[in-house]
Amino acid sequence: MDVIPDMMAARLATSLLGHVLFLKNQIPFYLAFLAERHVLKIALNFDLTNTSEVQSNTRAAKLKHDLIDSFDTLSSHLDTTFTALSTAFARCSPTGASASGDSNADEQSPGSQAYLAILVGPSIGTAKSKVIFAVDGLETKIWGVRDDLPRKVEAHEEVEDESDSDAEEGLEETYETFDDDDEENSHSEPEDSDSEDDSDVCSTSSRPDSPISQPPPSPPRRVHPSTSSQTSPTHLLQDHAREQQKIRAADQLLSRTLAMADAEGRGMASELVPTQTHVLLRAPRRFSHPAWIPRPNFANSMEHILNDFLEETRLFVDPSLENKPKSKRTQKQKVEGVWVARRTLSLNTPSASMSGEQENADQGQDEEDEMIWWSWDGKIVGFSSW
Repeated sequence: MDVIPDMMAARLATSLLGHVLFLKNQIPFYLAFLAERHVLKIALNFDLTNTSEVQSNTRAAKLKHDLIDSFDTLSSHLDTTFTALSTAFARCSPTGASASGDSNADEQSPGSQAYLAILVGPSIGTAKSKVIFAVDGLETKIWGVRDDLPRKVEAHEEVEDESDSDAEEGLEETYETFDDDDEENSHSEPEDSDSEDDSDVCSTSSRPDSPISQPPPSPPRRVHPSTSSQTSPTHLLQDHAREQQKIRAADQLLSRTLAMADAEGRGMASELVPTQTHVLLRAPRRFSHPAWIPRPNFANSMEHILNDFLEETRLFVDPSLENKPKSKRTQKQKVEGVWVARRTLSLNTPSASMSGEQENADQGQDEEDEMIWWSWDGKIVGFSSW
């Protein structure tokens, strides 16, 4: 794929979060199985009648219910988050050409790279596990604006206007010719009454039964065939089915990759005490979504975490690290993550090591284009007992 659609990025981010919660020991079962058992108990009207069992399971049931509800809310928010992020990237100056419809413009710009951080720990600053979800080649598009349909509609309207104007001009010329004939007949009337009567009879009989008084019927409206075919329900359903098939295939590939990495000893599994899970997103200041809160005070720490992840993947290496002693370089906490890349991976990724103010000062960018970190306005708390 040349670009990663927003819906695919949202689905993979949601799937990775579910894997992280299970692999980091925040839930006893995988989330899909956990949700199925939770729904099954509700459907069967499962209830505990023993008072001691009710008291012992009240807290666990509440934690389980809260986590499933929080995850469901976050999943729905992620569906629109990457859409809003794609729009924000398209409105930024580096990807302005992409917003105008040029899909090949600025493909290597940092604007098409999205980063989502999943931090497991009591707080953002004291996270015990750090996982980065990186998307290289996120589709940058101003969503809600269809730039293909207006052009075709305007062309269709121009054709109709031209046909209407031609019909009106022909009608006016017909009326003018008819008026000229009347004037000539009125000037050429003889003084003799008999000849006048004859001329009146001739003029009356030769004149048609007022066919010009009725305007000609307007030409039928013509719909552009490409517009009707592209917006037909069958065409839209086929596109949606193909898109969903690609998303399911990508989700299965992610699950298979994580399973293979875990089998080879390179997985993310670790026995952590159930605690909170924080979700953060790297986005421009112009990014707008009601479920995300800007966190500029975490910019430095989160940029360091992102740099560590990029150095681990060897996609970006900070030259200053080569001069540091090896003992200091090995003290940093391991940052795990997943790369979701398009067909051609951008190797000139960041800009992530630079602070937003320095980047804007060097490149003269708008302040709204500055990349900051946003945290999800929600709470995910793990539990161990079922």
